[in-house]
Amino acid sequence: MSQMNIYDPEMIRKECIQEHGKLLEQAVKTLAAKGCKVHLAKDSAEAAAIIQSLCGENQKALCSFSSELEEINIKQIVPQVVQTDIEKIVADGLGKAFYNRRRAPFDNVSSEAITDVLKAYRKTDTEEPLFRAVSRQIKEMANESDWGITGLDAIAADTGTIILAEDQGNERIVSNIPARHLAVAGLEKLYSSNDDALESIHAAWKNGARKDAPVYYSYITGPSRTGDIEGAMVCGMHGPLAVHVILLDNGRSTLLEQEKSDVLKCIECGKCADALMRFMNGYEVPAPLNCKTLALANLKNKYQITEDAWNMLSFTCPVNITMDDLRKSMQ
Repeated sequence: MSQMNIYDPEMIRKECIQEHGKLLEQAVKTLAAKGCKVHLAKDSAEAAAIIQSLCGENQKALCSFSSELEEINIKQIVPQVVQTDIEKIVADGLGKAFYNRRRAPFDNVSSEAITDVLKAYRKTDTEEPLFRAVSRQIKEMANESDWGITGLDAIAADTGTIILAEDQGNERIVSNIPARHLAVAGLEKLYSSNDDALESIHAAWKNGARKDAPVYYSYITGPSRTGDIEGAMVCGMHGPLAVHVILLDNGRSTLLEQEKSDVLKCIECGKCADALMRFMNGYEVPAPLNCKTLALANLKNKYQITEDAWNMLSFTCPVNITMDDLRKSMQ
């Protein structure tokens, strides 16, 4: 990637999209070199077929929250999968369809309501603090799980490194403890380097309602392996035996080909979500809601947006996706 101000997430995202083809080719090679099994999925149906071929109905599975897993409807693909993102668990329990982990969604929700949802998730009474009990339950389930299914925040194409960033620690459990790890990533999550990836991740969290950088980072470079025992390479000692990565297209290449790719700069901060919710009032919309997910959903089911609605739409974006960019992507 050319020389740039590394503190400019807009420029980083723009160049990632412009160099998409090169980064994809590089990432496939470097991920495979690290021992990852790489799958290319042209759409959500192909992703579903890949996942179902890997994770059978008799296998236990956990998942974390991610935009891509919502996009392909992971619960429909793997009905037995158990969600581990505590805020997503609460959002589902409260019937909140538009959870975004960077938007602090429960500022106006009573602690009693949250407690009731987590007690239902826990299922058994306990004398220990509830959050600690739920976290312990998740770890126990992970120890017994065949698959941990996650999205990811970025792939550093130069080294084939998968990057997860979070503030709960459960995504690390899901990716590290079960026997096998499956990560699903949109093609726009490919970066030329770790530095570029982290700059975008930090920008996303800074522009979310929480303002803080994520607490936990996981850098995954293929299946777990160690040569500590008599110099013999052994897999699965400190992590999963296998790592599978699905690189999901599902309309992204169409936006690129039609020169509507500015919405793919989206870093999923959620800053536009409230404005888009008002804008799309009365329509069935994707979750989490942002310019990228809206443009991708529009490719499958064309929204009929009135001129008045377009004229009333207003939002600010940290990577400078404009109302005109969104409108162009939905034409």
